[in-house]
Amino acid sequence: MPPQNLPPRDAIRQAAGELFVRDGYGATTVRAIAAAAGCDPALVIRHFGSKEGLFLATVSVSGDLTAILAGPLESIGRELVRYVLEGAGSPVAGVYRAMLSASDRPEIKERLRASMHDVFVSPLAERIGGAYPELRARLAAAQFAGLINAYWLVGDPVLVCAERDAIVTLYGDAIQRLLTCADPPSDH
Repeated sequence: MPPQNLPPRDAIRQAAGELFVRDGYGATTVRAIAAAAGCDPALVIRHFGSKEGLFLATVSVSGDLTAILAGPLESIGRELVRYVLEGAGSPVAGVYRAMLSASDRPEIKERLRASMHDVFVSPLAERIGGAYPELRARLAAAQFAGLINAYWLVGDPVLVCAERDAIVTLYGDAIQRLLTCADPPSDH
């Protein structure tokens, strides 16, 4: 059913966002978006240029990370892990799956990189200081993304069934070490 009382551009964005999250990039067609928005497919293209352009205009990976990354530095590792464990069925997980399913397209891959930098790496690197702050923030982001992949995408049965407190402690502390270890690595 088309969104009620929205201008066509907004109705298209809303319908596209819902379909991309629910069905993924590949399974979502311009025709399906147009039908859900109650408009002609040509209008979708006129407003957004392409399905890829519409995807980039409607799907974001930032979620609720901003609040976590701005929180107390000494608890960010564990909070990031809680975020993953509590968000498996959330809309954010759907957005992440949609972005990953479309990451073979160069513009979308670049958007993922830019989003990771803008949302995660840059704010953390500014806060953690010490040696190699950007590298440490990127490594923490890679660990975070690895848990998302294993938990949200693959559904690793051992992780899914494991005691949540153990995952929060073990994995959260591993991420935390990158954020609070300010000494440069030794050459020995």
